[in-house]
Amino acid sequence: DGKMFYAVATKNGVQYRVGDGVYLLPEAFSFSMKPASPAKRPKKEAVDEELYPEHYRKYSEYIKGSNLDAPDPFRVGRIREIFCHIRSNGKPNEADIKLRICKFYRPENTHKSMKASYHADINLLYWSDEETTVDFRAVQGRCTVVYGEDLTQSIQDYSAGGLDRFYFLEAYNAKTKSFEDPPNHARSSGTKGKGKGKGKGKGKGKASASCEQREQQPVELKLPKLRTLDVFSGCGGLSEGFHQAGVSETLWAIEMWEPAAQAFRLNNPSTTVFTEDCNVLLKLVMSGEKTNSLGQKLPQKGDVEMLCGGPPCQGFSGMNRFNSRTYSKFKNSLVVSFLSYCDYYRPRFFLLENVRNFVSFKRSMVLKLTLRCLVRMGYQCTFGVLQAGQYGVAQTRRRAIVLAAAPGEKLPMFPEPLHVFAPRACQLSVVVDDKKFVSNITRTYSGPFRTITVRDTMSDLPEIRNGASALEISYNGEPQSWFQRQIRGSQYQPILRDHICKDMSALVAARMRHIPLAPGSDWRDLPNIEVRLSDGTTTRKLRYTHHEKKNGRSSSGALRGVCSCVEGKPCDPADRQFNTLIPWCLPHTGNRHNHWAGLYGRLEWDGFFSTTVTNPEPMGKQGRVLHPEQHRVVSVRECARSQGFPDTYRLFGNILDKHRQVGNAVPPPLAKAIGLEIKSCVLAKLREDMAETSAAEKMETMESAE
Repeated sequence: DGKMFYAVATKNGVQYRVGDGVYLLPEAFSFSMKPASPAKRPKKEAVDEELYPEHYRKYSEYIKGSNLDAPDPFRVGRIREIFCHIRSNGKPNEADIKLRICKFYRPENTHKSMKASYHADINLLYWSDEETTVDFRAVQGRCTVVYGEDLTQSIQDYSAGGLDRFYFLEAYNAKTKSFEDPPNHARSSGTKGKGKGKGKGKGKGKASASCEQREQQPVELKLPKLRTLDVFSGCGGLSEGFHQAGVSETLWAIEMWEPAAQAFRLNNPSTTVFTEDCNVLLKLVMSGEKTNSLGQKLPQKGDVEMLCGGPPCQGFSGMNRFNSRTYSKFKNSLVVSFLSYCDYYRPRFFLLENVRNFVSFKRSMVLKLTLRCLVRMGYQCTFGVLQAGQYGVAQTRRRAIVLAAAPGEKLPMFPEPLHVFAPRACQLSVVVDDKKFVSNITRTYSGPFRTITVRDTMSDLPEIRNGASALEISYNGEPQSWFQRQIRGSQYQPILRDHICKDMSALVAARMRHIPLAPGSDWRDLPNIEVRLSDGTTTRKLRYTHHEKKNGRSSSGALRGVCSCVEGKPCDPADRQFNTLIPWCLPHTGNRHNHWAGLYGRLEWDGFFSTTVTNPEPMGKQGRVLHPEQHRVVSVRECARSQGFPDTYRLFGNILDKHRQVGNAVPPPLAKAIGLEIKSCVLAKLREDMAETSAAEKMETMESAE
């Protein structure tokens, strides 16, 4: 019938065989169920401008932290045939290879839509008997899809045992909108083989078997964990992720700030945690000391196999160029101290983590000097920007990462994204001297799993009030989402810690109470009314006293200015108003600050956190910090979850200390993804070394035989 069939096709060095699971771009095929379009914002009603005098400032549709434009995750299929059409000249058209695939449904692709995916595992699929033909070009990678009942281990263990693993328990019938037992040929495929191949049953069995062998090879090598020194460790987010990846054992940590050091100790009782200045410590070691003044043993040359940390960059973090003063600040900075540690200990691997703008400080000079130092020491190095939201947290947090590997080691790659995320938060290229740098990451748009939302993160937590301070309470319920099941872990007697929130003043509490629950609500939705506060006093209405040139008057002709500066005159201190529900300072300076969008803003259940802050303030510039439904700021536990810390992770100190520990940390899921890349480099080198050793031994036996 004019087709040429193949057993294997290769793309980017990866082999695809009949029976393999594949990732495809979301546009490769569609489903018969039309996706429920995301809840569009309700059309603007006419607003009572006298009651809501600041509402006119809300003309932009874009809401920060909203997922309305998050892409679909990859489509998943199973290859039935690999073929190309035969041209009129009788030759196969190999430039245009096609795949015949079986479609898998994700929970959100069925008629149950997003609601189903919220309760389901993120790697759950449904078999379907729908087939389609796609271009080989649409293939984005290989994955494993198994029938859950065929597993010899638990679904949890299987899923946690490697990347790109999916399972199904049921088939979905789109015509009847029903879930059924999968047919026999669906179950066995990928494990035993024999499908209803068109006379190709045998071939399919072979392909599946080889697929199994490929999957199972790497397991037997036991990996010794890298002895790690974590500098500027904070409460331990980076180390926690590395431990979850199984790549390292943090034997030493340095953290100057006592509460964070205490938190690190609570979670890593066997780590030696130093609270000295890192420069003092290094001088001690270099002068031959074995212990510090407290008798703690210092790591010696040759002890440290991995060095990681996030040196604070105050002092030279501006964007403008170096001058002699800021350059000397840089030379005495913690970045340079951290590089000195690398120079002294010469670890196998080195990781520097920092804010996104690290790569731009001083016209990228800080980045260049860092790389220059590492290269001068003989290290291979690379840099990139990663978005934590793409590794499984409901938060936008872009971080600069510099990775280095000693001579003879393999230099780690950056981990491919696991989750789709809001595209405008995923602009990760770096421009240095008008050249654009991108990392090795190829999954720039889609990814294996759906995005994690605020609802996934915290919908299971019990309701608390403004100022709640009980350090330990009960969960009062089961986890609702896949993320919550992961984050709670397997606690023997579940106890919820640190679900506490800052106690806000009576006036701030009243403002929070009056912010509507609709997505995108913030201070501009506050009514201009008198309210009796919990302390017995009453607020005043905000008076509009000046003609605002820029914004004109309201529809009824009311004034919109609150200070003489709107008329081009200097500010008059007498214009200031206090104790109003609408904070006077926001309309005062709103025009030049994007109308202070997001102040007193609520999180959105279907959205994500702005970068988790060290101190949630409704008036802070950092973004929305109010709970989606409760009249309070987010709790410490909610912030910790937005960073991906397990619920069992301990924090230390008062509420502000805890917020600061969480807000300053590297999200463990991001660290884990990087750790897995380092681990694969260690494994690859171990394999090479073993191969070389056995080859050398063979040579010896041959020589001795002669």
